[in-house]
Amino acid sequence: MDEEKKRIAAATGMDAALVNKLDQILAGPEDRAYFVCTFFSCKYNIKGRCTIFAVQDVPRMKTNRPCSRYEG
Repeated sequence: MDEEKKRIAAATGMDAALVNKLDQILAGPEDRAYFVCTFFSCKYNIKGRCTIFAVQDVPRMKTNRPCSRYEG
Protein backbone atom coordinates (compact mmCIF):
# COMPACT_ATOMS: atom_id res chain seq x y z
CA MET A 1 0.00 0.00 0.00
CA ASP A 2 1.45 3.36 -0.94
CA GLU A 3 1.73 6.28 1.47
CA GLU A 4 -1.32 8.15 0.14
CA LYS A 5 -3.58 5.15 0.71
CA LYS A 6 -2.16 4.64 4.20
CA ARG A 7 -2.93 8.25 5.09
CA ILE A 8 -6.50 7.99 3.79
CA ALA A 9 -7.09 4.74 5.70
CA ALA A 10 -5.74 6.29 8.90
CA ALA A 11 -7.87 9.43 8.50
CA THR A 12 -11.00 7.36 7.88
CA GLY A 13 -10.37 5.32 11.03
CA MET A 14 -10.01 8.48 13.10
CA ASP A 15 -13.42 9.88 12.11
CA ALA A 16 -15.38 9.25 15.32
CA ALA A 17 -18.82 9.71 13.75
CA LEU A 18 -18.04 7.22 10.99
CA VAL A 19 -16.58 4.67 13.39
CA ASN A 20 -19.59 4.94 15.72
CA LYS A 21 -22.07 4.55 12.85
CA LEU A 22 -20.26 1.48 11.49
CA ASP A 23 -20.17 0.07 15.01
CA GLN A 24 -23.97 0.39 15.17
CA ILE A 25 -24.56 -1.11 11.71
CA LEU A 26 -22.01 -3.93 11.87
CA ALA A 27 -23.23 -5.63 15.03
CA GLY A 28 -23.19 -9.28 13.92
CA PRO A 29 -20.17 -11.57 13.67
CA GLU A 30 -20.63 -12.00 9.89
CA ASP A 31 -21.23 -8.31 9.07
CA ARG A 32 -18.71 -6.62 6.75
CA ALA A 33 -17.98 -3.15 5.38
CA TYR A 34 -16.22 -2.50 2.10
CA PHE A 35 -14.70 0.85 1.20
CA VAL A 36 -14.40 1.87 -2.44
CA CYS A 37 -12.41 5.08 -2.80
CA THR A 38 -11.28 7.24 -5.65
CA PHE A 39 -8.90 10.06 -4.97
CA PHE A 40 -6.56 12.46 -6.66
CA SER A 41 -3.71 14.46 -5.25
CA CYS A 42 -2.66 17.99 -5.87
CA LYS A 43 0.52 19.62 -4.65
CA TYR A 44 -0.52 20.13 -1.01
CA ASN A 45 -3.59 18.01 -0.46
CA ILE A 46 -5.32 14.75 -1.28
CA LYS A 47 -8.98 14.88 -2.22
CA GLY A 48 -11.36 12.13 -3.11
CA ARG A 49 -14.57 10.33 -2.42
CA CYS A 50 -15.28 7.06 -0.65
CA THR A 51 -18.38 4.91 -0.74
CA ILE A 52 -18.97 2.48 2.10
CA PHE A 53 -20.93 -0.67 1.43
CA ALA A 54 -22.20 -2.40 4.58
CA VAL A 55 -23.28 -6.02 4.15
CA GLN A 56 -24.97 -7.77 7.02
CA ASP A 57 -24.91 -11.49 7.72
CA VAL A 58 -22.49 -12.48 4.97
CA PRO A 59 -22.61 -16.27 4.45
CA ARG A 60 -19.41 -18.11 5.21
CA MET A 61 -17.42 -19.44 2.29
CA LYS A 62 -17.26 -23.17 1.83
CA THR A 63 -13.59 -23.98 1.44
CA ASN A 64 -13.95 -27.64 0.52
CA ARG A 65 -15.71 -27.05 -2.82
CA PRO A 66 -16.58 -24.20 -5.20
CA CYS A 67 -19.91 -22.42 -4.90
CA SER A 68 -22.66 -23.98 -6.96
CA ARG A 69 -25.12 -21.13 -6.30
CA TYR A 70 -25.81 -18.17 -4.05
CA GLU A 71 -28.40 -18.18 -1.32
CA GLY A 72 -30.58 -15.13 -0.66
